[in-house]
Amino acid sequence: MKFCQFILPNKERAIGFSWEGGKSIVHAKPIFENMKEAGGTKSLFTFPTSMKAFVEEGENALIASREVHNKLSISGEEKQHSEHIFPYETTHLLAPLENPQKFFAVAINRHGGWDSAIKPKHPNTTYFIKLSSCIVGPKDTVKIPDVGQVGPEVELAIIIGRHGKDINPEEALDYVFGYTVHNDITAHQMRKTTEWIRMKRADGSEEHLTYPGRYKNFDTFSPMGPWLVTPDEAPNPDEAILDAWLNEDHVQHGSTRDHVYHSAHLISYLSKAHALVPGDIISTGTVGPVDPWTMATIDLGKVGGTIHAAIEGLGHISNPIEFVPGLK
Repeated sequence: MKFCQFILPNKERAIGFSWEGGKSIVHAKPIFENMKEAGGTKSLFTFPTSMKAFVEEGENALIASREVHNKLSISGEEKQHSEHIFPYETTHLLAPLENPQKFFAVAINRHGGWDSAIKPKHPNTTYFIKLSSCIVGPKDTVKIPDVGQVGPEVELAIIIGRHGKDINPEEALDYVFGYTVHNDITAHQMRKTTEWIRMKRADGSEEHLTYPGRYKNFDTFSPMGPWLVTPDEAPNPDEAILDAWLNEDHVQHGSTRDHVYHSAHLISYLSKAHALVPGDIISTGTVGPVDPWTMATIDLGKVGGTIHAAIEGLGHISNPIEFVPGLK
């Protein structure tokens, strides 16, 4: 199924699922409560108002959602519950999940960059941590700081559905609740201008250090959505097709087939050092640019307009760009 978080007309937040091929959103909670009152289900489940709580419920949440879906599929039921079905285009969608305990982002995970990089003899998977304050919804404005070139990085994001530690790669995908589209917006130029330091060591050597803190974590730097898609409806996470457009210009295209480290490895590797919990997010790495663009020439603040990111089978997000002069 394809789930989302959205704002109801009364300004309350709710959990919904895709209907009519994504043209509408079903508010599942009131329909399910009606089913319980009428004896149409034996479940005692109550739909929460946050996706994190929904994911934590696991199979109980999925069973209840399928019951509502099946109910609406019966002739006449959709019309009877039409007050709980909202048009996608005019509904305020939130990010599918806004408050993960942990938000990992995998770096340099495509062969185009990895193969030519200078690295240790036995390199580890490289990753960094993003802040939940970066996360915004699939239609929300992204605010671009005044720090030079800032670009998009369309990525497939994994949402963990079960507690896990030291997970075997062969079992890793069993810990996935679903997948979503993530745009890991990055202030690339800051790495060259301000976000580095060169350390002089006692032995006379020098070491260049840079850390993905500020240039990856400005507020709004992680638009996400529109759906949290369960594995049964999602594409193979290691064969997904990713694209990004800056207005009408196609600026990124590629597949997770080109990833150095695939999804099961990432889940397993991260779980060795960090106990995973429901709602944790793992963003699996971006794809390359579309010629004649390079990752250093896609400039969101300079061009403006709207940045789009899409993954076949997961959905499309479109975020208006606001350049903020003076924001460093």
